[in-house]
Amino acid sequence: MKKVKSSKSVILAAFIANLFIALVKYVVAFFSASSAMLAEAIHSSADTLNQVLLFVGIKKAAKKADELHPFGFSGEAYFWSFIVAIILFTTGAIFSIYEGVHKLRHPAPVEHLPVALLVLVVAIIAEAVSLRVAFKKINVERGRTGLVDYLHQTKKAELVVVFLEDSAALIGLGIALTALLIEYFTGILFFDGLASVLIGVLLAVTALLMGYETKSLIIGEGADPELLRRIRLLLLKEESIRRVIHIRSLHLGADDILLAVKAEFDPQLSTRQVCSLINGIEADLRGLYPQVTKIFIEPDMYRKG
Repeated sequence: MKKVKSSKSVILAAFIANLFIALVKYVVAFFSASSAMLAEAIHSSADTLNQVLLFVGIKKAAKKADELHPFGFSGEAYFWSFIVAIILFTTGAIFSIYEGVHKLRHPAPVEHLPVALLVLVVAIIAEAVSLRVAFKKINVERGRTGLVDYLHQTKKAELVVVFLEDSAALIGLGIALTALLIEYFTGILFFDGLASVLIGVLLAVTALLMGYETKSLIIGEGADPELLRRIRLLLLKEESIRRVIHIRSLHLGADDILLAVKAEFDPQLSTRQVCSLINGIEADLRGLYPQVTKIFIEPDMYRKG
């Protein structure tokens, strides 16, 4: 559970940053009448709620298995990450686009613009700190794997969600800041509404990326091929195993892998000896790879074709 706990610090950092930013944005949006600022306030509110849901997912994923759910609740983390993507799309993206279109049709000057700009700068700093926490954690997890490849391959949906949220938040803040600066210097009442629409599109794209990645995890992804290769080699080192017919795996959660092995054993072994050998192999696998929590090894005869 150590890895799960370490993810909580990333989510907590994002939650604190987004809650603070959202409250300040709402105040400034009220006084400035800025469409972009209101869109950012809604964005931060959605992000804050999303962090709460990620905590809910982690808590529920830790529940013990019961009769109805014999393999446990690890998939809860994936489900709630998918819900986060839906909320980000419906609450953040759609509202931001709607508000931006409304502002484009009915342009109005942004009031107290210097205050709004100051708040955006403060928000950028806060989001950057939150993103740095997430990025440090990801760097530890990914090793030499490229960032894009890691985000696609990792089974830790909560890290992907927080990283994408924080990245989108920083880009959105940059869009809002740029638009308000242009409007301030040009006096053209167009860029505030445009920024809101662009922020909405950004959130929609982010939500779709989140949904795509978490959908794949909910459907069921196999374990890392390198991990399966090492497991196969370990099995083949056992003299009593003539052939590993196949290995199947499924990530029930980030650190909860189900492993199913079909292998051909030495026919000279008795049933008791095969059972004893299987128990020993399972113990070795759990000792080497604690994330492999559920192991099923089936003796069989290999048949060509």
